[in-house]
Amino acid sequence: MVSEERQALDRLPTTLGSRTAAVWLPNAQVEFRGPHAVLRVKGQFQRRWLEDRGGTLREVFGRPVLVVAEDARPAPPRRRATPKLRGVAGEFAHRVVRAFVEGGPASSPLTVVYGPEGCGKSALVEWAGASAREAAFRIDMQLLRSGRSRGRVPRKPLVVAEGVELLAGREKAQRTLCTILDAVRDKGGRVLCSLEGHPAERDGIFPALRNRLLGGVLVPVEAESPEVVEAWREGRRPREVAEAPAPPPDCLTRMKDAAARLFGVERALLDGGTKRRRVVEARRTVIAAACRGGLDRVAVAAAFGLRSERAVREACRWAEREEGRDGRYASLLHEVGRVLGGP
Repeated sequence: MVSEERQALDRLPTTLGSRTAAVWLPNAQVEFRGPHAVLRVKGQFQRRWLEDRGGTLREVFGRPVLVVAEDARPAPPRRRATPKLRGVAGEFAHRVVRAFVEGGPASSPLTVVYGPEGCGKSALVEWAGASAREAAFRIDMQLLRSGRSRGRVPRKPLVVAEGVELLAGREKAQRTLCTILDAVRDKGGRVLCSLEGHPAERDGIFPALRNRLLGGVLVPVEAESPEVVEAWREGRRPREVAEAPAPPPDCLTRMKDAAARLFGVERALLDGGTKRRRVVEARRTVIAAACRGGLDRVAVAAAFGLRSERAVREACRWAEREEGRDGRYASLLHEVGRVLGGP
């Protein structure tokens, strides 16, 4: 005989009216504990999504519902491979960025890692953010650039601003960043920025932000090969890069075909540089689904004619935000990702 709890859980996807919920709720578990129900789901996204629909949950289960994620317990810290930057400059970069994470006499309120495209500065900044874990807040530079960021001062003691060059020519966004930098400094926190090029030579940086960047500790990073930088980012030794398996040649093509159909756009536009909103959304969805499926980010970038992996990371972050905000988009992302499991 099916229990009362299971019957209520089976009704939930239909009541919610969500295709996404129908996919992952069958793996959920529920138990009644006195006047409450405890609903256990697989991840934090499902927990937050269901908590926003507390009224519907109470209606289905007939009592208040506590939603618990199985990964709610903090995962044990993982060892992160430190990027092996070369020479005296590399040793200096390691020392200063490690001080950003750990604090101490060598730390500074503002650290600016700069260098040419593909030099490894992003890998170094990502390593710092991962090492800081919950103590670090990452500024969304795309939101800041578009003017949609509220410019609130982060509460966490460490702040990461990767890709300041994205704000070039955006005076309002740069003023917002200046406000954040000043507020974090006044609170005794620390900021780690990355910039393509020297702050004094980068075009589009207005004097207010330029002066603040020049007032921090400047950390130059020398250029390295893209293969070596990618090895650092993935925690592999550079000599192992050549052994990395290549993705199936037609895999991304099939994903683009699926995205074009689901988003209702011309297939050829996904391979071009058009900025039409629907096409950009479809393109970003393919990139995010491919990365989630384990495809090499260098190969994904090459498939879309991207010069660097920054656009790949930005697409993944955008898709993650949209997935948490819009259940319909989450379904589209899931459908594109299913292509990887096909023939």
